[in-house]
Amino acid sequence: LDQDMDAVCDVCHDGEVTPENQIIFCDACNVAVHQRCYGIDAIPTGAYFCRTCTHFNIDKEVSAARRRGLGQGPPLKITRPTVVCELCPRRQGAFVEVQTAAPARKARWVHVGCAKWQGMNYVDNQKKDKIEDLTTLKNYFKDQGNTCCLCKSGIGALHPCRAHESHGCTKWLHLTCARSLGQCSVQHGENCEGFYDVDAIDHPPWTLACPEHSEIDPESLEEKEEDEEGGGNATTFLTVEQLEAIAASYPPEPVPPKPFNRMGGPERKEYWSDPDNLAEFFENVTTSLEGAKCALCEMPADPAIDKRCDVCGVLSHADCADPARGEGATCLTCRHVRENEDGGARNREEPRCHMCAHPNASGGPLLRTQAKPISMKVWKQKGAVAFQKSFFGKDKFCHALCGMWNPACETVNNENEEPVIDCTNIVMADGRSHVSHQHRCNLCGLCAGAKVDCAEPGCVAPGRKRRPAKFHVTCARQAGLEVSADTMLVKCFRHTACDLVFRARLEDMREIELNRHASKTFKASSSMTWGHAASLFHAAVNVLRTLGWAWRWAEWWGGGGGN
Repeated sequence: LDQDMDAVCDVCHDGEVTPENQIIFCDACNVAVHQRCYGIDAIPTGAYFCRTCTHFNIDKEVSAARRRGLGQGPPLKITRPTVVCELCPRRQGAFVEVQTAAPARKARWVHVGCAKWQGMNYVDNQKKDKIEDLTTLKNYFKDQGNTCCLCKSGIGALHPCRAHESHGCTKWLHLTCARSLGQCSVQHGENCEGFYDVDAIDHPPWTLACPEHSEIDPESLEEKEEDEEGGGNATTFLTVEQLEAIAASYPPEPVPPKPFNRMGGPERKEYWSDPDNLAEFFENVTTSLEGAKCALCEMPADPAIDKRCDVCGVLSHADCADPARGEGATCLTCRHVRENEDGGARNREEPRCHMCAHPNASGGPLLRTQAKPISMKVWKQKGAVAFQKSFFGKDKFCHALCGMWNPACETVNNENEEPVIDCTNIVMADGRSHVSHQHRCNLCGLCAGAKVDCAEPGCVAPGRKRRPAKFHVTCARQAGLEVSADTMLVKCFRHTACDLVFRARLEDMREIELNRHASKTFKASSSMTWGHAASLFHAAVNVLRTLGWAWRWAEWWGGGGGN
């Protein structure tokens, strides 16, 4: 109760209250604030935690401790990370998060009082949970080169002594330093009832004075100290030496990293060592179209024309498979999911390719498929549910790569002018398997799915007498075999053109790096652009996909040699 009676708001420094504007304490860090000063609409019925403690999940820590019965007796020890105000050296108080112009890895904070005194506004006046960006304000004071006459630092933003015009005082102060010393006259602009009447106060609102030009009675400070020694809850004042020590321990401003295109090799390694920077890097290169290739024809993408699917990120030329995808380039798979996510179609399956075992993303865009049974007599006996579950049912899909490169399939247009793969010739009469189900893929070894033969006349698979090599088309594309976009044919290891094999992909990636400097030697320490980094990344992804089949390549090299 004594604490409640003697407390002052950390924002306006007023200890009075009204029925509509009470002082509330954070149950974790004990900071006191008026409801209106901190944007608290109503007095919480239970525990209350300030924005900083909520951000760092201290509220959950304290609540859990109380549920375990640990909240009795001495106060709980708060493990909140150190919070630094952007505008002053003080570490305690009522903070609010700062909006940043660029995405920041860590939240930035400012005292509500410091922000108000500098005339900063909330991003949202209703929520009052974030202050507008302070970069311009901080840069202004940094350029001025002034320092606080109390803590001797130029951290954040300062205020001139109000005697700068009347007495020519050139001293500057932090608001929190002036309040902490107790020897400075500080005239706030508002109290618990609202803004002050200018005619009713001794000094202009939102101004302060240095100790030399303040009218503070030293005896009043001594009385407060005596009250504190006697068990009261008076304000604890700091000495100039203590203020200087606090400012000296203020963490240095982070040095902005160099732009990526100006970093050398060692600087890039340091940049990538930070997980947040690495995430930013991958975000940039994976979304970039520089060096990316269409999942179907493997021709380079044109950043001025082509787009990735705005949902799953798959990349393909619109003309290659899906001319009706629209401005957002949303692929057929994502459009289908979006159209049926309302739950209206309960029995509909998640779109996936029935001709191979590869995930949707790794195999490229999907297309709808259709297949007609030889006779509907059997299916009338089995029922509509069994028919829908078979390959003859509606809303069946395959990778465009699997369907278009299978010579037994045909590409037709449906009533919506969308390309559809007709799989009638490769689906068994039972509607549950493909005509090639008894043959294993010479790459993945699975019987499931539809396989295609090596297009080279007279091809005989290793270990077979007369049978040609058979592959899932997606397996062949990933393994680096010849999947020609011109002839729509697939060839095995022995007959693949040399410009498509694993070594050729390594050479392509090497060429990208050498062309960066028009040199014949690597210069890893030199800078690179985002476009070049993206090109290297996409080339490396192709190499790694092929490297996933290294055991097959080793087997072929050992058994067949050449190529």
